[in-house]
Amino acid sequence: MKNTHKIYAMVIAITSLFSNCQKAKDGAPGKDGSANVSSIVYTITSWSSNSSKYYTVLSVPSITADNINTASVQAYFSTIDNSWLAMPFTKVASTDYYMGYTSSVGVVQINWDYNGLGIGDDPNTFYGVSSCKFKVVVIPPAILKQYPTVNMNNYSEVKEAFQLKD
Repeated sequence: MKNTHKIYAMVIAITSLFSNCQKAKDGAPGKDGSANVSSIVYTITSWSSNSSKYYTVLSVPSITADNINTASVQAYFSTIDNSWLAMPFTKVASTDYYMGYTSSVGVVQINWDYNGLGIGDDPNTFYGVSSCKFKVVVIPPAILKQYPTVNMNNYSEVKEAFQLKD
């Protein structure tokens, strides 16, 4: 009989526990964000070179084996604060220079190619600055699909769309 009372008391306790539960109300919708978009600024004071170009290798941990073939990797160049030029580009001078980049898992390599004899001047010397800055933005494909009209060659549009901070 005591066991029956214990079971009965337990059933009542469990029933009252669940019968008093109410579904929580949904909160206000949050702002669409870009938490998974990465943006990193690199300052380059010296360049590596080989017989055909100057280059620098940037560590970009947000480029992974999982997203290397699907994420958008954008690189921007600057010698002036908060003024970003989309890469690749050609700098027309007496002999042209070409600045471009390649990406692979964990890295972006910036290349500065000279269209003349030799390899020309490194970018810092060419622009007369002590350092050049590069901003690398990695945008996962699911987020990129939400913004099909953003001009990736216009950093201001990219910054606004993906809520990037300088």
